[in-house]
Amino acid sequence: MSYITTGLLIDHDEVLSDLVDLFESEWADWYNPRGASARADLTERLERNRLPLGIVAFLDGKLAGTCALTVSSGGLTERSPWIGGLLVEPNLRRRGVGLALLERAKIEARRLEFARLHALTSEARELFERDGWRLAENVEVGGVWHGIYVTAL
Repeated sequence: MSYITTGLLIDHDEVLSDLVDLFESEWADWYNPRGASARADLTERLERNRLPLGIVAFLDGKLAGTCALTVSSGGLTERSPWIGGLLVEPNLRRRGVGLALLERAKIEARRLEFARLHALTSEARELFERDGWRLAENVEVGGVWHGIYVTAL
């Protein structure tokens, strides 16, 4: 049986370069030489008590995924905080890593005294619904329809 652990990115900064590689390979349309810097975004998340706050997950001791608590998502700022940058290693998906990241994000959001948490997704709707999040609305971002999900903490 596999064992999933989670922690704050600031406590596991040794995986930063591996996360940069993961971001650049999975989101090459965003993280590329003419686009955003994965290293800059991840370095910004090296926080413990304020946003953006990075979270990492390990499956049997191996880096498996990440997410962050952020102030905004997809340019949307009227709600806060958000889960952003939720990404699981492709070969480790469907093993509970995404759910473990969501659970840790809720723990950290409660610790920071937030009452609810939001998520913007076009691809992970099933994950949020499986975890009991409520679809608040659908919005178009960059020509793609996304769901805004919310959960009380």
